[in-house]
Amino acid sequence: MEIRWFIKRGEPVEEGKPVEIACHHRVRTSAVNMGRFFIDLWCDEKSDVAPIHKNSNGRDLVKLQADLSQFSMSDSKSLKVLRGADGWNYYKIPGTIEATFYSASTKYVLVCKGQRCDTVTAEYV
Repeated sequence: MEIRWFIKRGEPVEEGKPVEIACHHRVRTSAVNMGRFFIDLWCDEKSDVAPIHKNSNGRDLVKLQADLSQFSMSDSKSLKVLRGADGWNYYKIPGTIEATFYSASTKYVLVCKGQRCDTVTAEYV
C-alpha cells in the first residue's frame, strides 16, 4: 500500500482550522454488512524525503475506526463498484478525515457516509 501524505514537514498549517483528507473503504459486494473501517495514521520525523511506503522511521499516531454495520446494504445502490486485483467486486465507501491542528495536539475525526464515526486526539510531548 502506498502512503498519501496530507501534510509535509515545513508546510504552514492554520491552527484550529479543520483540513479535510479524502479516504475510502472497500467492502466486498457479497458481504452481509459493511463491517468495520480502520485507518492508521502515522508520522515520519526522520526521513529527508517523505516515503511512499511505511518504513522503520515511522511511528503510529492514532487509529481511527468506524462501525459501518449501521448502514444497510440497500444503501449500497449509490456506491461505486470496483473490481479488485483478487477478482472480487467491491463497493467503494467514500469518507473523509478532518484533521485540526493545535500547538500541542492534532484532532482527527473520521466521517463516513456523512456521519461522524470516530474522534481521536494525538497529543505531542
